Amino acid sequence: MRRLSFEFTKAIYNDSVKKYMWFGKLLLEMLCAWPSKEGLFKRAIGWLFFCNLAVVEIFHAAYCAQNYSNIGDAVMVGATVTTTLEAMVRFYIMLSKREIINKILTKVWKKFWPVEVLDPVKRKKIQNKAKFRFWLNLIFFSSSLISSTNVNLAPYLSDNELIFKSSFPFDWNKPYVYEFLYVWQYFSNELVVFMINAFDFFFMSLVCICTIQYIIMQEVFANILSKDSRRHRQVIFGDRGKHMTDKEMLKKCLEQHEMLIEICNELDNSFNRAILIQFVVNTAANCAAFVTLKFDRSQFTKMLTYAVAHLSQLFYYCLAGQDLQYESQRLSDFIYDSDWQSSYNRDFRKSIVLMIQRSQKPQCLTALGLVNLDFLSFVQIMRLSFSFYTLLDGFLADE
Repeated sequence: MRRLSFEFTKAIYNDSVKKYMWFGKLLLEMLCAWPSKEGLFKRAIGWLFFCNLAVVEIFHAAYCAQNYSNIGDAVMVGATVTTTLEAMVRFYIMLSKREIINKILTKVWKKFWPVEVLDPVKRKKIQNKAKFRFWLNLIFFSSSLISSTNVNLAPYLSDNELIFKSSFPFDWNKPYVYEFLYVWQYFSNELVVFMINAFDFFFMSLVCICTIQYIIMQEVFANILSKDSRRHRQVIFGDRGKHMTDKEMLKKCLEQHEMLIEICNELDNSFNRAILIQFVVNTAANCAAFVTLKFDRSQFTKMLTYAVAHLSQLFYYCLAGQDLQYESQRLSDFIYDSDWQSSYNRDFRKSIVLMIQRSQKPQCLTALGLVNLDFLSFVQIMRLSFSFYTLLDGFLADE
């Protein structure tokens, strides 16, 4: 396991695409969840944060279970229960999958091909794409901070309520007890917000970098037998690339593609639980927002913003997964267009055919292997949310 500190930060910041990972790295380091070779103290703090959220979740979920007869209140509390669970799962993944994620980051740092391989027009387009994703995440983060501040202060300023409606085995409304619990829940809510956003920054930038690596490979493969390939080889391998033959370059491309497939599979195995929880949270949040909008018009602005925020987050996740799937599948078209038929080397042709067959299977991120992370899943989640809303609406109407 490598120590991803100053050297890693300097290297990625000098890359016009990888540099957008730095903010997620900063937030995860603040939460002691960055997958680097750190001391025992930092790891212990990270697990302490996780246990803190687990305690909050227990009392919060207990309130939801005890008040299940009040469907409207239970639905609202259930939405925040799932959000806290989302933060817990993300903490657990970053802490328990440290070594795997560390290996992925080391490969991204040391072995990914630079974006300078592309021509200036394509390079600018790719850089703008990465920049857009970063600023979109930053807007979500800023909005969630403003929203959480409102959520944290409103109970205290209005009627001395707790931030998370919870069921404690004691009277929490006593002097000093309430203040202690309020400060504790304030800290815990900020922990939830920061962890969710830190994970989003990190995960989205990592998926975006892998997607862009596929785009770079498309360019390299399409021109592997042309004059442009000489420039590609020199940019990627330095002086060694000047004397590299077509067969040697093809071997490097095969190795790069194999490594990229391995990284995408490791990403899926590491983060598929987080994607599943993301789907569950968005379904619960949409149901809660739609039910509240119908039966409590006084919270129209709050719940509409809440629903739009969760839908935007879900769409952003599905967009990242769809892009990776699309670009990985397009690689076979670029390989076929590489003018491979002009080569009379039989081994070269066999390797090209093998590459085409292997790249026809798209790389997909999944929700625990149940559904893919793509636009089709986005539509399915919307339909599922509406189905649950219709069911809850029927229960509330009967009451």
